[in-house]
Amino acid sequence: MTTNIYVKILNEDIPVCRPVKAVCLKENIFRIVDKTDFKKIDEILEFGLNDTVVCKNINGNFYAVKLYS
Repeated sequence: MTTNIYVKILNEDIPVCRPVKAVCLKENIFRIVDKTDFKKIDEILEFGLNDTVVCKNINGNFYAVKLYS
């Protein structure tokens, strides 16, 4: 089952995040499965397809903060 997590857009002047589809592997750990080509819409995301990330839960929304190792 997929859910939305939020990933920082690097090429914006203000802090902004893009929702992307991801699969929860365990608490606060997600693998990004969104195949959208964000470069076509001129967005460079901090994390991308198949990255496994640690997320911070803020008010029920998950924000990717670092790669999971």
